Amino acid sequence: MNNLQAFAEATRNELFDADYNGGEWMIEAVQTAETLADWEESSRKWNERTAMKSGEIAGLPFRAWSRAQPLKGMPRDSISVVDFGDYRFVLHGTDLTNFQ
Repeated sequence: MNNLQAFAEATRNELFDADYNGGEWMIEAVQTAETLADWEESSRKWNERTAMKSGEIAGLPFRAWSRAQPLKGMPRDSISVVDFGDYRFVLHGTDLTNFQ
């Protein structure tokens, strides 16, 4: 089983469904090369944010904010960044701590 399949199972296929159309995100997800440490550092400069939460899901480390506004004028929403090893996915509108 690969990391995306394990992630899909751990989140009950609510965020990523490995079987749908050969594997498809059910939410807005953006792949990034920025590390979790990069996200922690940049979040300190955001206009508004709740306390960062760290966790692990399906053996993959993540960082989550239940409410964040990176720049003034942008909508406030939850955001999570999950580390798949060589790359990370930014999950907008998602707080992964809800799946632990």
